[in-house]
Amino acid sequence: DTGKDRGDAASIGSDNGENSSTFRICCIGAGYVGGPTCAIIASKCPHIIVTVVDISSERIAAWNSDSLPLFEPGLEAIVKKIRNHNLFFSTDTKKAIQEADLIFISVNTPTKSYGFGNVSECYTMGL
Repeated sequence: DTGKDRGDAASIGSDNGENSSTFRICCIGAGYVGGPTCAIIASKCPHIIVTVVDISSERIAAWNSDSLPLFEPGLEAIVKKIRNHNLFFSTDTKKAIQEADLIFISVNTPTKSYGFGNVSECYTMGL
């Protein structure tokens, strides 16, 4: 079983002509986890379109500039190589969600005092 009939990871974005649509990932949150993680996904999977969105226009502007908003060794070179090819940064959350096949949520989720995650940040993003 190769997974081709199920639409799972074995068939996503295959270049053999059997899957003509492009697989798209939307990452909500362009911070220390979302931005670098999705940059690596995009660099390792050039056939997948990855869009990272954030409500902070300043953060998105930094990702789209020559001065990234954070430092990780080698990240700047990776982003420069693939940005605007299959890695995009945007504030248009609604559009990115509508176009996505997979949504990766990477927003601040501090825990409440009784141990449950505070997901209010997801509501801020319009989810």
